Amino acid sequence: MQPLLHHGLIGDFGDENVEVVQSVANLEFPKAVILGNHDSWFTKQFSGSEKDNVQLQLECLGEEHVAYQRLDFPMIKVSVVGGRPFSCGGKALFPKKLLTARYGIKDMDGSARRILKAANGTPEDHFLILLAHNGPTGLGSAANDICGKDWEFKGNGDHGDPDLAQAISMIKENNQVFIPLVVFGHMHKELAYGKGLRKMVVVGTDNTIYLNGAVVPRVKGNSDAEIALNSPEGGGTTRVFTLVEISEGRVVKIKESWVSVVKDRTTLEEEHILFEGS
Repeated sequence: MQPLLHHGLIGDFGDENVEVVQSVANLEFPKAVILGNHDSWFTKQFSGSEKDNVQLQLECLGEEHVAYQRLDFPMIKVSVVGGRPFSCGGKALFPKKLLTARYGIKDMDGSARRILKAANGTPEDHFLILLAHNGPTGLGSAANDICGKDWEFKGNGDHGDPDLAQAISMIKENNQVFIPLVVFGHMHKELAYGKGLRKMVVVGTDNTIYLNGAVVPRVKGNSDAEIALNSPEGGGTTRVFTLVEISEGRVVKIKESWVSVVKDRTTLEEEHILFEGS
């Protein structure tokens, strides 16, 4: 059994919170990162010679920000290709001016082809994981579907990224490499208006697993009285992680794990199996 990689981070670290992104970059283990729409919340186009917060975040992350590029992990024979950064989902290319200035992307087709280009040349003995901020179209349009609009009651509710769906289709058509996993976030697990919980895992017809990791909030304050009494700093926090186990290039288990952190002590509080292969 092998891990997916040490960490895949799907963005929205804050509203252009450079300090948090720098702390992520400082973590000393292999990782792949994609920035989300909140990471470009105020910056809709590059400001030229003056560095804005988007540029500062990108400089913090360096090659670990995988938008439109591939990052290989030879030790575990995994390659990660990033989708379109800063996505807020749906049919609109957003933020267009920022994407055009930084990556030369002018439309959805161009975005899809950049993702495909990044996948080209994946080592033959590697399997490929796609990491995006938002998921692809085609996974359902109900409010509780993995990329379904939960804030609208009429019309087409599929809020996935069409360029990501196109790129996945082209990669598979070329029979380049197997894609066991597509990981993303953006669409919160808890639905709007108290309508319940979102489906967070979809198994494709070709056994590709689509995983939404957007459990919000990701960090909660502990309210356990015993923990609070025994900790001089109070109750600490409980943090959620989505863990993926892969064996021989296939996803065999996905878990949502809640971990209590009080000073330097960590305790597994809850664990929910989201997917388990046969």
